[in-house]
Amino acid sequence: MSQTSTVALSQMDAIGRRTIRRVKWRLLPFICVLYFINMIDRSTVSYAALTMNKELGISMVAFGMLTSIFALPYFLCEVPSNMLLNRYGARRWIARIMITWGIVTSLAMWAQNYWHIAAVRFLLGMMEAGFLPGIMFYLTVWLPQRERAWAIAMFSLALPLNTLVGSPVSGLVLDHVHWFGYSGWRWLFVFDGVPAVILGIFALFYLTDRPSEAGWLSEEEKNWLTEEIKKEDAKKREARRVKITEIFSSLRTWKIGIVYLFMSLAGAGMGYFLPMVIKEFSKVSNTSVGLLMMIPAIVGGVFMVTWSWHSDRTMERKYHAVIAMGLGIIGLLMASMVPSPVIKMMGITLGMMALFGVVGPFWAIPSLYLAGTSAAVGMAIISSCNALGQFLGGFCNGYLMKVGGNAVLAFSGACYVISMIVLLTLHIRRGATAAEE
Repeated sequence: MSQTSTVALSQMDAIGRRTIRRVKWRLLPFICVLYFINMIDRSTVSYAALTMNKELGISMVAFGMLTSIFALPYFLCEVPSNMLLNRYGARRWIARIMITWGIVTSLAMWAQNYWHIAAVRFLLGMMEAGFLPGIMFYLTVWLPQRERAWAIAMFSLALPLNTLVGSPVSGLVLDHVHWFGYSGWRWLFVFDGVPAVILGIFALFYLTDRPSEAGWLSEEEKNWLTEEIKKEDAKKREARRVKITEIFSSLRTWKIGIVYLFMSLAGAGMGYFLPMVIKEFSKVSNTSVGLLMMIPAIVGGVFMVTWSWHSDRTMERKYHAVIAMGLGIIGLLMASMVPSPVIKMMGITLGMMALFGVVGPFWAIPSLYLAGTSAAVGMAIISSCNALGQFLGGFCNGYLMKVGGNAVLAFSGACYVISMIVLLTLHIRRGATAAEE
């Protein structure tokens, strides 16, 4: 190779590093904030349940149905929502999703009975549909494959941050905020809804649909990134031209979806019901429950970032997800069988490490072989399985909670086992590119 060629390649590498750095600093912190608000919004009902259920006369089984009601319209609207996002652009569609879900969430402030909450939950699922797969698809437009697992982990810091920040704040609101005669759980819904509306309006002006439109990148940076993403997409299409209709019949897509479905079944127990499980065995106040929830959030967040970084460094996805699931199985087995509150918290912490640690490696898998509209549809199908898992998880965990928190933890562990087995049947070679797959 000539000296001129070597210098040219070195310059391109420098442009690439600079471009990726700018994209990450511009998009990831903001997307993390959006996802944080999304997670807060989803989990609000689990904290509200600590006092809302008694005030409105909602049984544990009925509460399980409330969590399921959210997932049904989410499941039905996920694919259409992502197809519309691909048509109209992420900037407009993500803003629309956030503004409408914020308005709907705030309506729960005036709920007078179970059916009012159920109606809000149904509308909320409809409005939120498409957010997560939309964000995942958005990242494929802006970041090359080698950068995605870490990037997904960084914006998914919203998961532990939700617990780390949302748990103690929710506990304090429940115990101490009773303004104008309204119960604390009602104010929780308002505090979660209003920021979503504000950030949705801001997203309309802050987000950019594609690199070629980014005024915050130089021309050479825009050109480099556009060509880099085009080359990756071309390799995927060259490896196998996938029609949208074929995505629906793809065994690989549905296997990934099944993995996510059972992860979501586990997540329903670890998410919606965990505050009640912890209160059951710890016998502490709502504020203390919130503080205890911070422990698995901190450990899980650190594990998520470091584990996803290692996945990117080795370019290995499947076994990173499998190992994380294994930690969850061990932890939830401990938590469900040992009566000691300390051991239970240790086991729950391992379970949360699995829930968070799987995210980066898992979501890097679909983008190995999906591109363009197929990526939007395929990721929406996979995310729809998440909604179906939440729908079934609400019913299952609602009934299991009648037996006790140990049953919920054991069920979540069993779901991790099934996810791990299915994922092990998926053929993904270490370091493979889309074209090689």
